[in-house]
Amino acid sequence: MMMRAQNDINGRPQPISRAATGPFQDRLIEAKARLITAVLAQKSSYVQGEDAPLRYRLLTDTALRLAELGQPAAYFDLSDLAYQHNLANWVHNSLRLLAIQLNVPLPTASWWAAHSEADPIDCFINFLGEHVVTRGNHSILLSFDEADQLIKAPLAADFWRLLHAIQVAKLHQPAFHQVAIILWGVSSWGMLAENGRFPATAFKQIVL
Repeated sequence: MMMRAQNDINGRPQPISRAATGPFQDRLIEAKARLITAVLAQKSSYVQGEDAPLRYRLLTDTALRLAELGQPAAYFDLSDLAYQHNLANWVHNSLRLLAIQLNVPLPTASWWAAHSEADPIDCFINFLGEHVVTRGNHSILLSFDEADQLIKAPLAADFWRLLHAIQVAKLHQPAFHQVAIILWGVSSWGMLAENGRFPATAFKQIVL
């Protein structure tokens, strides 16, 4: 099959080229429409796709379309969680990446000093509240690829805490209703969210 013939770069399958989409075109069009509609409606989603190149094609196509629509978005790869054991470092790196992608001020040394005693997850939420959700009426997309790392990665429990913290913030701070999240993975949503790690009904499931 064409998808199986894709080359690996840095150990990851590459997206199906647009010319090679072929029989997967209808699936891509339907999934992209559902995903873009969800993001614009500020709904969080989990995209499950066993064929990595097809999933990456959807990710890249959706990212391009959202950019055309002026949708602010930040993209992360949870593969970092596979070898990262220091939560503070992961949050520090993630906030820098978030700020760069959303074109907001980077967290300064004084900002970090003021939050030095805080839980790193609280730092992430505080930064969102202070510098991201205050930008206007646009929804804010946080997209996390390689969600299967959440089954076994050292910081998986902390990432689930981050998602819980965002959900709690939505209950108490109206501006956080703008935040939509996409997780991308192979495992079923039930497997990822089971055992109370996250409310399964909080994400719209899109299966490729």
